[in-house]
Amino acid sequence: MKENNLLYHFFVDPMSHGMACLILAYLLAPTQFVKVVYQETKQPYLHIIKQYLAARNFKIFFSGARMYALRQFIAAFAFGISHWLYLFSISCYAISNIVLLVVWQSFVVAVVETVITIYTEMKEIAANKGDLMKRKEAISAIITPIFLRNFIAGSAPVLACEVSKQLAVYAIVKQMGGICTNTVVCILVSIVISTLSIPFDLIATQNCGSAVPMTWIGRLRHIIMVEKKCMVLFNGLGMRIMQIIPYSIAHSLIIFLLD
Repeated sequence: MKENNLLYHFFVDPMSHGMACLILAYLLAPTQFVKVVYQETKQPYLHIIKQYLAARNFKIFFSGARMYALRQFIAAFAFGISHWLYLFSISCYAISNIVLLVVWQSFVVAVVETVITIYTEMKEIAANKGDLMKRKEAISAIITPIFLRNFIAGSAPVLACEVSKQLAVYAIVKQMGGICTNTVVCILVSIVISTLSIPFDLIATQNCGSAVPMTWIGRLRHIIMVEKKCMVLFNGLGMRIMQIIPYSIAHSLIIFLLD
């Protein structure tokens, strides 16, 4: 029975996550373009949007859409695979502590997603930056901050799903219903996770094709110690929240419903 359940998840989970996030990716592509340009130029969101709308250059908002959608599909597919690997691992060695469950699954998600999507993400950042690229993009410049970002971001749907299960014993939660509770928890968790993960997203964006090559720690030190602009690390947070919330809800609900 357990083997049949694992086999079911192996075939259903990756495609379910992938198709849901592929649709979301095309809808959210303009937010990714605005976020990348904002992180690179420091121009306000509205200025960036008005600038291209005034020039009637609507297509530019989708300049990286194909690579973004492809990356999100692959990332979501990888998320489904990582969830199956997680289920397989706990079937071999059970984990009862919720913190260890979240950390372990988030780690598996980060490893699988980073390995599978790092190349397409690099190309997508380069496509969105366009003329802002000063050097040839390189995986080595972005892989560590991308992994750390994926580890933190991957914990959002996992944590929301686990917390929802823990809250299911309370009467008020039963009245709200499992899906409603999962969605509310996911939104709240996603806001926190977005704030924690955005600095790594910004470092990856700035490191990709930068005029002066730096390690991710070097870039972080430069921003804090040299530029003395700690708040710069949170550039693009608004767009990041707008992105993480729908993806986290999609992932979390699929996990919740398929389990």
